[in-house]
Amino acid sequence: MSGKSILPNLDREQLEEFEATWNRHPGMVHMGARLDLSDPRHVRAVVDPIKPEHRGGLGTDAVNGAVIAGVFDLVIGLSGYLQTLGRRAGVAQLSIQFLRPVLGERFDIVGYPVRVGTNLVFCTAELRDERDVVCARCDGMVAVSGRDTGAGPAF
Repeated sequence: MSGKSILPNLDREQLEEFEATWNRHPGMVHMGARLDLSDPRHVRAVVDPIKPEHRGGLGTDAVNGAVIAGVFDLVIGLSGYLQTLGRRAGVAQLSIQFLRPVLGERFDIVGYPVRVGTNLVFCTAELRDERDVVCARCDGMVAVSGRDTGAGPAF
């Protein structure tokens, strides 16, 4: 990951508002995830604590793969979307590598764009458990429409 900012040219207040809006979203609340844009080099989502409904991967206490996929979708999608503010964008493809079970009480996923094109943004992300061990990786593509969302610079 480079030291270059991947966040749009928004001031701190606008970024905080963007983050707070996402963190109030019912899907985020239901997933138990929290968006963190405090480091301009990446998009970060944290699940803390891991709840009983997050568990059950292969009948164990590991986090279920569907939960992991959902948080990867969020991080990859926002990593791409933040490069194209004002245009419609959505995840077109995810390729997830599950490396080891996610155990413990928390995990985070950090992602960033690798290549930004006109109609596609290629992104990558890693899931680390509470011991800072990489448990999963994801590469994804975010498709970008030429249409303006009409939603202003940050939303």
